[in-house]
Amino acid sequence: MYYFAYGSNMNHEQMRQRCPSARFFKSGYLEGYKFVYDGYSKKRNGAVANVVLSKGGRVWGGLFEINADNLAALDCYEGCPQAYQREEKNVKDNEDKIIQTYVYLRAEESLGKPSKEYKDVILQGAEDCMLPEEYRQFLTKYY
Repeated sequence: MYYFAYGSNMNHEQMRQRCPSARFFKSGYLEGYKFVYDGYSKKRNGAVANVVLSKGGRVWGGLFEINADNLAALDCYEGCPQAYQREEKNVKDNEDKIIQTYVYLRAEESLGKPSKEYKDVILQGAEDCMLPEEYRQFLTKYY
């Protein structure tokens, strides 16, 4: 099974800690959504990554091969189902091939500013997942 990470879980070091047997295999994108920092996390000391519906939007992220143990661990880390909801979505890989993945989504909240530390984890993840340079620049300038 596959998991699409668009926030801090793109960071390979973080994913190794959370799901040691998960394997990154390529970048991909989710259409019809946009990336935002919203809500507030005490643990992260600021707003956190989310994707919200957006006509014509595109969110890039990392595609990981996972197993049932990884999925259970991700549910725990993402606070599923209280905070984020796990949904199956079609994501396109970097060659436009459709792959059915699990994605964690939550209700849109007020936009906010992430902590520098949290944003740095995401930016490293964007590099780890080899996201397009244009999208990495967007993430750098977003707040």
